[in-house]
Amino acid sequence: MATFLTYSFLLTTMGILTVGFQIDKETADRFRRNAQTQPPTPTSNVPQTVGPTVEETRHQYYISRYYPSFPPGGTFREDLTRGDVRTVVRHGSPSVHHRQDKPVGLSFDFKFYGHYVRNISISTSGYLNTGAYPSFVTDTQYVAPLFDSQLDSSLDTEASVRYRDNGTAFTVEWRRLRLGRPPGVCCFTFQATLLQGGRIVFTYLQVPQEGWADARSDVKVGVSDAFKVKKRPAHDPKRERLPVKEYHRVKLDLEKVRSDTIFVLIPQPTCGDMTDCSRCLNSSIEFDCGWCSSLDRCSDGNDWLTTTWNDADCPMQVKNPPCKGLETTSRPSTSPSIYSSTVTSSVHPSLSQEKTNTPHDPIKANPGQRLTPGPKPPNYEVPRKGRSMETDAIVGILVGMFIMIAIIAWTVHICSKKKSEPKVVVVQI
Repeated sequence: MATFLTYSFLLTTMGILTVGFQIDKETADRFRRNAQTQPPTPTSNVPQTVGPTVEETRHQYYISRYYPSFPPGGTFREDLTRGDVRTVVRHGSPSVHHRQDKPVGLSFDFKFYGHYVRNISISTSGYLNTGAYPSFVTDTQYVAPLFDSQLDSSLDTEASVRYRDNGTAFTVEWRRLRLGRPPGVCCFTFQATLLQGGRIVFTYLQVPQEGWADARSDVKVGVSDAFKVKKRPAHDPKRERLPVKEYHRVKLDLEKVRSDTIFVLIPQPTCGDMTDCSRCLNSSIEFDCGWCSSLDRCSDGNDWLTTTWNDADCPMQVKNPPCKGLETTSRPSTSPSIYSSTVTSSVHPSLSQEKTNTPHDPIKANPGQRLTPGPKPPNYEVPRKGRSMETDAIVGILVGMFIMIAIIAWTVHICSKKKSEPKVVVVQI
């Protein structure tokens, strides 16, 4: 009986201890949850670093992004020292080649100002000619990472102009070019990449910061496009003239052209992307689009096909389109919407990612809005709290109960053992 009571006391003690520790665990979990809902306290050893700022400017045809440093984790630079690389000029080429443009056919359709281009020309002066017009209009149709007529590839023994077409991207590198004025300024190394989706990337690997600042009045950085316009002089109606009209230019900030910087130009949707009358009239883009039934085409009358547009009497047809009653949205103004904003970038895309990104920009901003960069969120630690007074009290009571029950059980066991010992009777005979 005493042994049974002993074991009962021991089992009861173990049960109480188990319940007590479960209460202790639940209490600790509750305090931990309460601590997590409180505002975290930054650790004192975490540096307050600021991420690279991406400056964005919206134009009518393009969105330009400026990276003041190469984004970590991704690269916009193409290695043209190996692989299927072709050379326009290099050291040892005849001097006349250093001033000539090289025509090149692209392996893909490159979208430029809403039109598709297959043939371009590479100039040793730091730009690509995208037009089908004679060379005298190169000032109006170009993709120019650094267009300077004084850049010379014959002044350095390691200078070269190379290019590569991998099927989805066409990259040209101007390497170690020098300026003819002022003499001795070295060196310029930069790249221009045309991506199949229409994006353009300017990567500046080496740009001298001194010696050419006073001679940059005629330098161009950006893109430009033009078209021919048919005109008949009033004094001679039978005679046609086809002057070239530059209708848009993206002029990038020359002061930002430095070593290890990047410009990315993202095409915006144009009227030519609208393939039916309803989409043409209901589009909410930066153009005043109209639908011409004769050509079955959407346009604002200001592109490469302007002459055809006018000859088909489209300016009159757009006033009464066949889907006029279906128009539901307000029409944007014809003036370009240009504004800039800066954001702190936590995503660092690479050149390969630019090939697959959609042409529309994911960053939204209101006109005139400028978002200033802020510090990255520091690494936070939730402060560790010691055991609460309630937990300590429960543990103390349980320990005391365990000691007291152990003493009682031991006493009962000893007493029962003494009672159970047989008595010895001495009988004298």
